[in-house]
Amino acid sequence: MSKHPSEKLAVIFYRVNRNYQYLMALCLKPYNITPEQWNVLKHLQEHDGLAQKDLSYMADKDKTTITRIIESLVERGVVTKEVNPVDRRSYRIFLTEIGKELIRQVQPIPDHVNRKVSRGLSDEQIIELKETLHYLQEQIAFEIDHISE
Repeated sequence: MSKHPSEKLAVIFYRVNRNYQYLMALCLKPYNITPEQWNVLKHLQEHDGLAQKDLSYMADKDKTTITRIIESLVERGVVTKEVNPVDRRSYRIFLTEIGKELIRQVQPIPDHVNRKVSRGLSDEQIIELKETLHYLQEQIAFEIDHISE
């Protein structure tokens, strides 16, 4: 019986993601920041003052996880958490000057890591890989929607 080329895709995705996250964690460690925290800071850099619920959605983290990440950043003085004047039951998250400086220091690291792990691939191969991964992401979302109906 011949195997379909898609066999073991999930294993490859899992290993690539796990190894990439580990590499990023090693590179971010000198700045005392995790890849999860970096993801949150990137979104705040683009949209400072996000509601915690919106930040949770954008960072693709559940309520408990985003709360833990935000609290750790608040403790370090990287972000502040303020009551949302529109809905006093929710919070808005803002970068502090310490947070903005941390972003300035860390910003080059993910780009550097991406260049290192993709060296040996042509620009065309990188573009094709990204397009393929986006396509697969859309297919997975489609399947999830149809299963949950």
